Amino acid sequence: MAKQVILYFSNTGHTQAVAQKIAAVTGAQLVALQAEQPYTAADLDWNEPTSRTSLETNDSTSRPGIVMPDKRLISQADTIFLGSPLWWGQVPHVINTLLETGLFRCKDVRQFCTSGSTPIAKSTATLKSAYPAIQWGPSHRFTTAITGQEVETWLKAGNQ
Repeated sequence: MAKQVILYFSNTGHTQAVAQKIAAVTGAQLVALQAEQPYTAADLDWNEPTSRTSLETNDSTSRPGIVMPDKRLISQADTIFLGSPLWWGQVPHVINTLLETGLFRCKDVRQFCTSGSTPIAKSTATLKSAYPAIQWGPSHRFTTAITGQEVETWLKAGNQ
């Protein structure tokens, strides 16, 4: 049986809740990705142009430090579900920090995001272009109103 891991970055709990629902359907192991310097509410204020998230997003070279997840767990995984919120249509740069470790090379990675309205297509295209050595499966945007049926449909799309 293929080994699956759900690696997710969540500050407000929305992405974590979606990751937990995906785990309930797939049985995959949950692993939270954490920034070395946790984000505060002020850091996450997207209305403030000088907030940490605004500054990081506007700097394409920004790679915030992360607490490295278990490398062995990632290396043994066949499929990785990679989740995050979308910030200005893109994944937070902590995701880039993780992807640039090289741990995801030749892995089946299925991106999911949380957003109330922003489509995932732009971030998916950016990740595929920036990290071509990763085998990108289908991506999906979920809201916190995710259902098991929605997860099943997404998973079936990747197995066709």
